[in-house]
Amino acid sequence: MPRDASELAHRLAREAEALCRHYLSNGKREGKYWLIGDVHNSPGRSMFVRLQDSPKGPAGKFTEYVARSIMLRIFDWVVSHRRLTASTQHNASALRELA
Repeated sequence: MPRDASELAHRLAREAEALCRHYLSNGKREGKYWLIGDVHNSPGRSMFVRLQDSPKGPAGKFTEYVARSIMLRIFDWVVSHRRLTASTQHNASALRELA
């Protein structure tokens, strides 16, 4: 079964732009990425979908910048108010590595 799922993932990645045009029609292509507001097809530039494989990741991989920036602001607030826990520190470190 994993082989079937893997093959499906590769086939979808090859069609990343066509899928974006259909399901994220309020977005637009800019270079090697499809830019859109969010997964609900809102207009904007907060989320991008990679349209081609690259050293940074495979085609079809998406990143939502708004969620990450909000989480970093929450972390900064927690640190400034000295309410840092081990799990908060771990989650914030993971977010900062992605940024």
